Amino acid sequence: MATDWRERYLELADEHERQSTAHADASRDLTRLIVRLCVACSGLDPALDPHLNHLRKAAKAGSTAGLLREAGVLADALVHAPEQRARPGVVQRLLEHRGLGSRQIDDALKLWASVATDPARASAGQLDELAKVLLGALQTADGEDARPGLLARLVGKGAPGVAERPNQLLLQVLEVVQWPESVSATVDAFRTELAGDEAAWVHVVRKISDLAVSAMDQAQFHARSAETFLTELNHRLEELDRHMLGEVQRREDSRLSGQSLGNKMDSEVVTLTNSVRNSEDLSGLQAGVIDSLDRMQAHVRAHLAEEGARLESAEADAAQLRKRMRRLEHDTFDLRRQVAQSYREAMRDPLTGLPNRRAYDERVAQEYARWKRFGDPLALLVLDIDNFKSINDTFGHSSGDKALAMIGKILGERVRETDFIARYGGEEFVALLTGAQREDVLRVAEAMRAGVQDGGLHAKGRPVEVTVSVGAAMFGVGDSLDAAFDRADRALYAAKRQGKNRVVFG
Repeated sequence: MATDWRERYLELADEHERQSTAHADASRDLTRLIVRLCVACSGLDPALDPHLNHLRKAAKAGSTAGLLREAGVLADALVHAPEQRARPGVVQRLLEHRGLGSRQIDDALKLWASVATDPARASAGQLDELAKVLLGALQTADGEDARPGLLARLVGKGAPGVAERPNQLLLQVLEVVQWPESVSATVDAFRTELAGDEAAWVHVVRKISDLAVSAMDQAQFHARSAETFLTELNHRLEELDRHMLGEVQRREDSRLSGQSLGNKMDSEVVTLTNSVRNSEDLSGLQAGVIDSLDRMQAHVRAHLAEEGARLESAEADAAQLRKRMRRLEHDTFDLRRQVAQSYREAMRDPLTGLPNRRAYDERVAQEYARWKRFGDPLALLVLDIDNFKSINDTFGHSSGDKALAMIGKILGERVRETDFIARYGGEEFVALLTGAQREDVLRVAEAMRAGVQDGGLHAKGRPVEVTVSVGAAMFGVGDSLDAAFDRADRALYAAKRQGKNRVVFG
């Protein structure tokens, strides 16, 4: 019985370790998200840059308390950002750089202060006049210095593709990150805000920071809960050990008590024998025999009383142990269910229902090891939705999510039972085809491509053309995982260059 519980303890310890690993992965992903957001937003507002830098350092340090503190400081800075923007320092330097007179600069600064303090109440005439002044100064500055600065980034000047609007950067981040199902509605709300309001990035960055901190706190809570349960389990196992040791001791006491009874009975028999031999008359013999029998009876009664007390104690301990074991079994069942649910959620993409990037990393390592050992054919497909950004921009992110869910369903239905497909991130999917020759790989990939093309997605009452490009690669002698993936990835981009909606082998 003790061995069974020790085995269950070890199994739960392994599950706890796997759960801790999953939580650590989630924390790393969230930390990476915070760092990327800080980098993406750096330079947009000099007043916020120091706070973003501190938040990024706190995220890298892995301190939840420090992260919460810096997030609070950043939130306060965001609240007071309008006050900071109303200060004319940067605008004044820009106007002076243009060479305007002091009176013109004073008039422009007054106009800037009145507009920046309460933009909602600014008149169209004020906005037009301010735009003329600032854009004129910006053009002058651009003529003298080719480097795109803060204002150039905000109005879209500078080298094409170098700087993107904050909303676009955040939308890309929201697409790439594998969000848990529990926050999918919140993420959809973020997308709607970013699509409808250019200034929404300030609010969304703050909310994403709160979401990241909340997720890390939740992960730590689950880890502490599992740790508390395992500690309690260890205490229960110690109680079980003590009970078993108590049982051993009771059996030893019973053995010694029986041995003592035997010795006493032997002694009484010897005494009785001597009494019979030495007795000179019948009355003396009777008295000696009766005394010996009385002592024997007393010894037996004492032995039975001791055995009864030991049995009663053992039954009480066993009943208490059974009660605790039943409670432990109930707690164990709950923990197993929680761990299994957490593992399933951690390995599955909530939008498409397919395995996610983490599940792919685990599966590809297994298939790669099996391929190296046995040499059976192994192929990798990398699939990317064509023109997915235009779907989001034209029909909205809800239509984009609908397209992803539809494509995930189509792709999942067209792989063989032995194959594996996952959402790799954003609009990209990966598939592993085991035991498939080149022609089999092409047939499966073509079925996927055609299935998506004929999927029949509609948005806002109109049909939407959705296609995928596919890059394929077979694992070859000496290949590493990265080498095979790079070949498939290059084949994917070749398919894009050749016109999209096609399969290319690398």
